[in-house]
Amino acid sequence: MSAPRPRRATAPAKPADTIDPELQEVWRGLPKNVEFLCQFYDDSVTANYYRGEFKESRQDLIRRLLDPELSLEETSRLLGVCPATVRRYTNRGWLSHHRTTGGQRRFRLSNVVQFVEKHGRFPE
Repeated sequence: MSAPRPRRATAPAKPADTIDPELQEVWRGLPKNVEFLCQFYDDSVTANYYRGEFKESRQDLIRRLLDPELSLEETSRLLGVCPATVRRYTNRGWLSHHRTTGGQRRFRLSNVVQFVEKHGRFPE
């Protein structure tokens, strides 16, 4: 097999049916709001209310929230395939991942999106 063949839903759903209108509104405002949060605020005031240093920088916090780490189950649900298929994608180098200290696969949402852009099939 030279490339993965992601499956699509049996009955293609209309985009409006698959994404909640409230979520669509959040999505539309996300770029400008994230840019504002990155540039306007800093941790100087917040740090006064906590002891010690923060575990991650402000940029790392925003990155973690926008590009979350996904489990094998979450990734297989997003791609609409079984977990064994996701494992196969990683073994063949089609889907980027990293492993936890316990050896479990973890995926970044951006890597899943990149995989779909490269290998996904769009409805005709």
